[in-house]
Amino acid sequence: MQDNSLPQQTQTLAQKRFYASEQCATARRALERMVEDQHYDTDSLYYRQNALDFIERHLHYMSTHLIVNVEGYISNLKLMTRKRT
Repeated sequence: MQDNSLPQQTQTLAQKRFYASEQCATARRALERMVEDQHYDTDSLYYRQNALDFIERHLHYMSTHLIVNVEGYISNLKLMTRKRT
C-alpha cells in the first residue's frame, strides 16, 4: 500500500522502502484501529487543520524518522491520545 499524502516523485528512496514494508503495513493497521476506537482522540482540531489526516501524518513522520521504533511510537501515541474518563 502506498502513501497517498506525497507524490511518489517527492518521496525519498528510504520513504518508498518504508511505505512498501511490512512494518508500515502493521503501523497503518494499528493506526486504523485507533481511529476506529472511540477511546482515542484521533479527530482533534490539530488534524483537521493539516493537509494530512491522523494516519498519514504519523506514517509520514515514521517514514522520515526511520530510526524510530514503530512499536514504541504507536504505544506512546496511544498513551497521548487516550481519552480520559
